[in-house]
Amino acid sequence: MFQRLNNRPDFAAVQAFATVADVGSFRAAALALSAPVSTISVQVSRLEKRLGTKLLERTTRRVTLTEEGRTYFKQIRSALDTMTEAEQLIAGRKHEARGRLRIAAPTELGRAMLGRVLAGYTRQYPDVDLEIELTDERLDPRRDGVDVVIQTDPASSPLLAARKLGSPMKYRLVASPEYLARYGRPSDPRDLSKHRCLAMGVRRTPTVWRLAKAKTFPTIVHRHHTANSWQLVCDLAIAGHGIARLPEYLSIVAMADGSLEEILEAFCPPPEQLFAVYARSRPVPLRITGFLDALKLFFDAWPGCAVRGQGSSRRS
Repeated sequence: MFQRLNNRPDFAAVQAFATVADVGSFRAAALALSAPVSTISVQVSRLEKRLGTKLLERTTRRVTLTEEGRTYFKQIRSALDTMTEAEQLIAGRKHEARGRLRIAAPTELGRAMLGRVLAGYTRQYPDVDLEIELTDERLDPRRDGVDVVIQTDPASSPLLAARKLGSPMKYRLVASPEYLARYGRPSDPRDLSKHRCLAMGVRRTPTVWRLAKAKTFPTIVHRHHTANSWQLVCDLAIAGHGIARLPEYLSIVAMADGSLEEILEAFCPPPEQLFAVYARSRPVPLRITGFLDALKLFFDAWPGCAVRGQGSSRRS
């Protein structure tokens, strides 16, 4: 039966729980809040009693969130951040970025670029703590408690905002010189059915490559090898195992040093636009706008304009 709650939230108990959930132990939470461990424990127990459910699993070695605890934590931490920002604004620190920035990005893309984006960001905003999740699952900033999600689709809700990141990300069809010398260079998309192809993903369904100007041609390709890593697919292509469809940030480097050659240039796969998606709010916290600016600065020049120049001069 639904439990009727007191209309006034117990903010001290909520903050105690959120800190324990964030740092992973009562002792660390007590240090962070400058309070005795016993006080933190009593406050969390009080919150659990108020909500009528167990939020934390306690053992002698560790503290973990229950399913209800995880759901509750996702819902409250954005609210706590808003309260912190309000206090900082009133205290005259509106030009400082503080708090925790939660970022989600596709696994391979995040590995390729986030480290470089965040290197400059953390120098500019040293008081912001980062929480990064690389996942190929589709996350929603409001539902999943994430500040910024990098994805290939624009915002799916009027409650969300989206900022384009650079130009659309291009893909190339490539193969090693050794493979092309052995199996020949395809001149038409239909020739792909006779070649060994390297597919991203390990699903058992047929692999379909969308190619520009090839609507009348079959795009189902024969998968010789599959992997759930773009980098591994690239490595397999360089080793001569087949033809790969690679994002430009990987293929352009290998093309520049001659490890891979582009094929079927006229049928280059359609590009994908990347977006940074975040919850609408007024004002948007500086820790988020600063990260969006860092993303824009990076993507305006990425992938490697200098490398592109070397590659074109090398092939001329």
